[in-house]
Amino acid sequence: MKTAFIRGSICLLLAMVLALPIHSTQVYAEEATPLDMYFPTDIEEHWAYGELDNFLNADLLRGYRDQEGNVTVKPNLSISRAEFVSILVRALGLTSDASGTAFTDVEQEKWYADPIRIASSLGIVNGISETKFGPNQLIKRGEIATLVVRAFSSSVQFEGEIKQFADVPEYYATPSILMASQAGIVRGVSETEFKPFANAKRAEAVVMLQRALDLQNSALPEDSILTTAVLESEEQENQVFKDKKYDQFGAIHAQFYTGYYLALSHSATEELTAIVDQGYDIAMESISAQTLTVLNKTDRFAVIDSTGGSYKVTLTKGTEIIEETVASDGIYYLKKMPDNNWKIYMFLQDEEQ
Repeated sequence: MKTAFIRGSICLLLAMVLALPIHSTQVYAEEATPLDMYFPTDIEEHWAYGELDNFLNADLLRGYRDQEGNVTVKPNLSISRAEFVSILVRALGLTSDASGTAFTDVEQEKWYADPIRIASSLGIVNGISETKFGPNQLIKRGEIATLVVRAFSSSVQFEGEIKQFADVPEYYATPSILMASQAGIVRGVSETEFKPFANAKRAEAVVMLQRALDLQNSALPEDSILTTAVLESEEQENQVFKDKKYDQFGAIHAQFYTGYYLALSHSATEELTAIVDQGYDIAMESISAQTLTVLNKTDRFAVIDSTGGSYKVTLTKGTEIIEETVASDGIYYLKKMPDNNWKIYMFLQDEEQ
């Protein structure tokens, strides 16, 4: 589970400040903030927590907010064709200028119109008939296997031992179900059953997509591209602290961060501004540089380990001086954006600090 404080110069500062006897004068509204969207109340004990949490952090999956401000993902709720195609397009960062199929039941102003256009123009998805897409129709497990195989056919090697399911008849989705089983993308609801005609749950859809994303290796990034994205974000943040031009944080964060980390950095900036408004001067000094090691990478996602880095943070107000040395060891999570730039969407700070 992600912790309350994650890395980046400004987030390290926030972690330190909140532990000190400084009280922000900022007043927060009672309604949920964007950061709350990354902390749903219904997935922590779920069997698919890891995949669901990762999709949330990377802005690939979006939760629901009720009238009381509670955020839920509803992982056991059946998922519609429109919802799944939208998540698939986001997960792969798909784009297309082509018009796609003109389905009569897909109105252009609907939230799902563009993802369906993109997926249909790329040959990933067809309609339930020649003229209708069925956006609100619940998608079946066999349908998902078919769409996943089509979408990942050029970036995943579907090889390995085919798993035979006793309840999969000969029909259009059978080849895709068998190919997906070869790659381990589908594993069945039991040793012998796949339930191809059962309505897929939101959690099941996310897990299948996460497994496919983990297998993409046709266009792996160079390690230097990934580590540069981290180092440049840190360098520019540190320069803002030196120049004390805190209003530049927004542009920097938008350039290097996305998802959960962007929301957290925005929240941290608000806290920092409140502290500066109280008359505190802030200084950050790098004590030791971090060493970055790429632990894992696929075509679209990467995991980087950071060790050995530390900062000295000094807050001054008149004769009051507060100093703290903060280590920055932890794990960065990055994703490739549609413009091919890599951005940080999460950092988990080392719990042993």
